[in-house]
Amino acid sequence: MAEHKYTDEIDLLGLILRSINFIRRNFWTLLMIFTIGSAIGLTYYLTANRKVYQSKMMVSSKILTKMYATKLFDNANKHINEGGYEEIASMFDMTAKSAKEITRLKIEDLIIDDPKENDKFLITAEVYSSQILPELQHGLVKYLENNDYVKVRVEQNKNYLKQMIAEVDKEIADMEKVKLRIYEGDFFQRSGNVMFDPTTVNSKILDLKKQRLEFQNTLQLINSVHVINGFTEFNSPLQQQFLGMILYGLSIGVIFVFAYLGIFTIR
Repeated sequence: MAEHKYTDEIDLLGLILRSINFIRRNFWTLLMIFTIGSAIGLTYYLTANRKVYQSKMMVSSKILTKMYATKLFDNANKHINEGGYEEIASMFDMTAKSAKEITRLKIEDLIIDDPKENDKFLITAEVYSSQILPELQHGLVKYLENNDYVKVRVEQNKNYLKQMIAEVDKEIADMEKVKLRIYEGDFFQRSGNVMFDPTTVNSKILDLKKQRLEFQNTLQLINSVHVINGFTEFNSPLQQQFLGMILYGLSIGVIFVFAYLGIFTIR
């Protein structure tokens, strides 16, 4: 039994030595086969797989939460994975041809230490053609703004701001009347010896006008989604795809080498 085991060990050692000698004798042949296999694999990868380009867009929204926006994008990605390009075209108001160029969409928080900037998000798009990015940007903003959840809250904020502006205008008009009465002397004649500083009226009017201006500025920016920095068209594909391309080609080269060794062993 021990002799049989010893014989197996010698056979295994002999096999390893023969393999090493074979590789040394046929090194350039194996290298050529590996190179040809890698070239074939690389060529196949380039022809069978399309290049993917990535771009990011920075947006701001006082209404749309990241959790809700993520859910919307999950639904869109599901349509993309299932090949529902007609649904994507309808959602993003774009052609079905352009929709087929989208591979993945993602939304994430913009990492900033300032808590006032928590309403800003990054939208990442991966596409086969960077030429559709302007159309996609317009469609994404429209898609987010036209959501029922967002539209209701935008309308509520519009009504609130319009009411506040009307109330401030009314207060300003009342204070202007008081100011006019002070200048004409009518205010003190009717009020008697009341201790009153007339300059406080001007300060109050100024504060009200500032408040009205803030409401008006907010009303002008009431749209739920604002593009801070739009998509940029890049000519270079994703780095991950480049690495995958190299690994794919090398793996094909290795398979060719093992196939050659297998054929030689059988012979």
